[in-house]
Amino acid sequence: MKPFINASGLVHEYSRRDEEGNVTGINRALDGVDIEVIAGSFIAVLGANGSGKSTFAKHLNALLVPTEGTLYVDGMDTSEPDNSLLIRRTAGMVFQNPDNQIISNVVEEDVGFGPENLGVPPEEIWQRVEESLKNVGMYEYRKDSPNHLSGGQKQRVAIAGIMAMKPKCIILDEPTAMLDPAGRKAVIKTARDLNKKENITIILITHYMEEVTGADYVYVMSEGKVKMQGTPRQVFARSEELVKYRLSIPEVTKIALGLSKKGINIPKDILYVEELADILLKLKAKSF
Repeated sequence: MKPFINASGLVHEYSRRDEEGNVTGINRALDGVDIEVIAGSFIAVLGANGSGKSTFAKHLNALLVPTEGTLYVDGMDTSEPDNSLLIRRTAGMVFQNPDNQIISNVVEEDVGFGPENLGVPPEEIWQRVEESLKNVGMYEYRKDSPNHLSGGQKQRVAIAGIMAMKPKCIILDEPTAMLDPAGRKAVIKTARDLNKKENITIILITHYMEEVTGADYVYVMSEGKVKMQGTPRQVFARSEELVKYRLSIPEVTKIALGLSKKGINIPKDILYVEELADILLKLKAKSF
């Protein structure tokens, strides 16, 4: 199957300049990145601050173009200027701070802003607005001011605004970094629902390990390179390696690893509390 997103040998360099504008050095933010994403999948890109993950995200809808290597989105070369607009319609971006994407004083008007700019007929715009707000669980707030919403609710409105433009892919660049735990949980659930119910390709950029347990595949970045990749279970089972890249595994996985080290016959790749509880109950039952 042809990848929906295909990064091959992707390099991005930033120039450092002094106060007079002279180049004083080169910072290689991406260094030979190879990543493939199949249409309809949920992919997570993990990394600590400075790992290059957000720079990679900006390449996915042509906000940045490669210094070297190639990146194709739905068959379109992101380095070709003529492709930029179509790529941004195909792959929508949701940023860390929803306030940077919300521009209207009424929720439904904000969600309709994107499709209106695309020249979508008015009757279809309102149909898309209703559908998108229902998909993210925010329809009842359609007449409200975004200023009255919580951070998590604002982020879901931002996602609805991207959805209303009918992209094939949504890129979530640290979408929960400014949210409380409840808001984070709601936004990640929204992303998973869109992936499963609407078959939208989701690229989640994050440093929160617990957010990627439901992903189909995980890439771990550090120093601009892909250092690890695999399913969440495969990646989290390599806990000592993750620590090297300034990442920590979910608490439930830590508990499972600790129990395993103490000689209890338990898998090292447990991702969910319910999963651990079920295994412990079965072990207890066997001991009687």
